[in-house]
Amino acid sequence: MEPTKPKQIHIKAEDDVAKGRFSNMAQVGSTHDAFVVDFAFIQGQAGWLLSRILLSPSHAKQLYAVLGERIARHEEQFGRIDPGPTLQ
Repeated sequence: MEPTKPKQIHIKAEDDVAKGRFSNMAQVGSTHDAFVVDFAFIQGQAGWLLSRILLSPSHAKQLYAVLGERIARHEEQFGRIDPGPTLQ
């Protein structure tokens, strides 16, 4: 029996979305069935919500794992990341 090939997924993005946006603040909340991640840009006393992403608990846990792995690789290559000050 021949092993199955993983399915390829083609994701399309509007040009605006594909360019990306810089966020210097994220806030995370959760309910029983969803995690809510708000990405914002803060400058001085003003801030702008850039995006709100809703994740199922299982997708949030997968994101947590892969982000931890990517941070570890980044620090191996470029050195320890200073987390900076905590916002109150």
